[in-house]
Amino acid sequence: MPAIRNQGAFITSRRLREILAVHPRYRRRWQQRAKRAREDLHQAAIAEVITLHLWDCGELSENIAPRTLKDRVSRALNGSIISPETLRWFIEAFEMEDYHREELWGALFGENNPDLGVAHTLRNRRAMAKRQRHRTINLVERYSVDPNRSLLWRKTFHAIRAVEDNVDTYFFNHEPWASRIEVLHGGTLGDRYSYGDGLTGVDILLANPLAAMQATALEYQAHYEPIHSKTSEIRRPAFARVENVDIAVEFTSSDIPRKIWWCIWDDHIDNRPVWEEEWNIRGHVARKYIPFIEEAVVGFRWEW
Repeated sequence: MPAIRNQGAFITSRRLREILAVHPRYRRRWQQRAKRAREDLHQAAIAEVITLHLWDCGELSENIAPRTLKDRVSRALNGSIISPETLRWFIEAFEMEDYHREELWGALFGENNPDLGVAHTLRNRRAMAKRQRHRTINLVERYSVDPNRSLLWRKTFHAIRAVEDNVDTYFFNHEPWASRIEVLHGGTLGDRYSYGDGLTGVDILLANPLAAMQATALEYQAHYEPIHSKTSEIRRPAFARVENVDIAVEFTSSDIPRKIWWCIWDDHIDNRPVWEEEWNIRGHVARKYIPFIEEAVVGFRWEW
C-alpha cells in the first residue's frame, strides 16, 4: 500500500510523536537506546528499537543497520510521509496498547480525512470549566463580518444528547471579547466563567432537564463590539465528539478577503494552524461541512 502524504499522515505523525514522548513505557524503550540524555524524541534511538524488533521477527536481515531506517523514521515523525507498513512497525516495535493502535490507524485511514472528520489535533488540552455531560449531534454555526472587517455576531443552532441523567445546563465556550450572549431558544442565560488560561464561557440553563439519551435543540448568539473585534479568523473547538458540523462565515460588504483557508489548529486561541486548505468564497460566504470534530479546533482564517 502506498505511503500517505495528506492531512491524515500529518495528524498521525503528530499523535505518534506525542505518544512516544509522553507514554512512560514507550519513552523508556527508546531512551534506553539513546546515546545521550535529551528531552525531545531521539530518532536514531527510535530507529534502533524498530530495527531490533524487525530483526527479532525475521522481517529484516541483521545485515541491515539501524541507521538505514533513520530517514524513514524521520519522515514518519515529521509528518511528511508515512506508510501503513511504517506505522505497523512503530506499533509492533513499541507493543502499543489497543487504544493507541486504534487511534493511530483511525488517524491514518479516515477519521482525520478532511472530508470525513477531524480528531485529536489538540496539543495541550486546556482545563475545562465543567465536566461535559452531553454529546453534540448537530451543530450549525454562522459568523458575520461587517464592512469594517470586525466580527459582528456568531449564531449557533445546536442539538445535544445527554449521556447521563439530569443534564440541566449546556456550557457555551465563546470568544473572550464577546460583549453579549443571547439565548434565542431552548434555555436561559446562566453564570459566566473564565477558565483554561484565557478561555471564557457561559452556562445555558436548559428549559427542561434531560435524562440519559434524551435530546434537545438550542439556539444562541454571541454579539461583539466592532471596536474590539477586528479579526482575520474564526475557530470552533471541540472536546468530546461533535457530529454534523456546518460552519460558515459571511462578509457583509463588497470588500471580501483576498484569500481564505479552512484550518485546523492545535489550540483554542494560540498558535498558527497545523493544517490548512485554501477555500472558496461564494456569494460572500465561505462554508464547510464535516461529519465530526473531536479533540480538535477548526475554522477559517483569511487575508484581506
